[in-house]
Amino acid sequence: MSRSIALRTLRADAANTAIDDPATPRSRYTRLRRCSLWLLFAAFYLLPWLRWNGRQALRFDLPARRLDLFGWPLWPHDLGWLLLTLFAATAALALATTLGGRVWCGFACPQSVWSHAFAWLERRCAAWPAAARRAARAALALWTGIGFVGYFAPIADLVARLHPFAWSGGETFWVLFYALATWGNAGFLRSQVCRYLCPYARLQPLLCDRDTPLIGYDAMRGEPRGARACGQGSVAQRGRRLLDAGTARDYALRASIARRAGQGGDRGDALAAYAGTLPTFTDTQRGDCVDCGACVDACPAHIDLRDGPHYACNACGACVDACDRSMDRHGFAHGLLRWAAASAIERQPRRWRRPRRLAAAALLLAALLAALLAAG
Repeated sequence: MSRSIALRTLRADAANTAIDDPATPRSRYTRLRRCSLWLLFAAFYLLPWLRWNGRQALRFDLPARRLDLFGWPLWPHDLGWLLLTLFAATAALALATTLGGRVWCGFACPQSVWSHAFAWLERRCAAWPAAARRAARAALALWTGIGFVGYFAPIADLVARLHPFAWSGGETFWVLFYALATWGNAGFLRSQVCRYLCPYARLQPLLCDRDTPLIGYDAMRGEPRGARACGQGSVAQRGRRLLDAGTARDYALRASIARRAGQGGDRGDALAAYAGTLPTFTDTQRGDCVDCGACVDACPAHIDLRDGPHYACNACGACVDACDRSMDRHGFAHGLLRWAAASAIERQPRRWRRPRRLAAAALLLAALLAALLAAG
């Protein structure tokens, strides 16, 4: 059965195209992301159904001004403790970012989780009629809205009154509001939320340094890039030395500018003049990057990390899995794109006493101590 697939042109000559929601290669990061997706989905949808001492285990009872937290009732006078707990969670996120990069964005952020869920659903329903595909997306968004409202209203009673329909006006409004918000953010905007709307994407560079693990490109091994036939051997197999960091960055920058210059126009001409003429390399001189574009095609945001770190990258690892598959086809070692600190990629010693990490750890410890004192 034929079906239309939305394509996005990457180059002016349309030689490279990328599917808007590509089916990412099934490898380690894809498996890890799917495991986290199902765990978080199970937690979100099942927590409102748990009972504790005859009451809903987790519920924000707004009319009674009460929060039930697994048998622990919290009242308005406990607001200070709640604020300290939220501050501790923020400090924990900052510490996790300094230690592991954007692990929250790639594997735990609701925006990323639901975006991947919608993309997965669309791939599963690709052969269905258009009306059925729309109904499946609407069902996921609607059930998310019901699940969210279930944290503020008795979930069992809410679902029981779905048929025959007996919801109040407020319940109907909020279920539809969160269903539309879910569809708009995760089903339509997707990575554009991370690129343009998420404040954490802008703050993340302040929490990271050259010793923070991020998904990066090993330009010392990969440059100069270029297509070639399989079976010609990797840099290690050919005994070619790694480039020094400065030369590798220069080649990567000029290759990026040359690619953009190829798009034509006044801007393209200016970029071409700035980049200059790229040297011609033989296959034995080239690095391990075969310039296949698989990393860009697999990226939900269509980012080329060979150009350097990008604030819109949510570290999902799809590009790493795609690059590893390309390396397998050519018989090269994995790790051309990998999760590592910039200092490690450039073969420099890693610092462990880092001001950002120490500051985040101190803030977390102070917040936890303050929350414990407030709870006591």
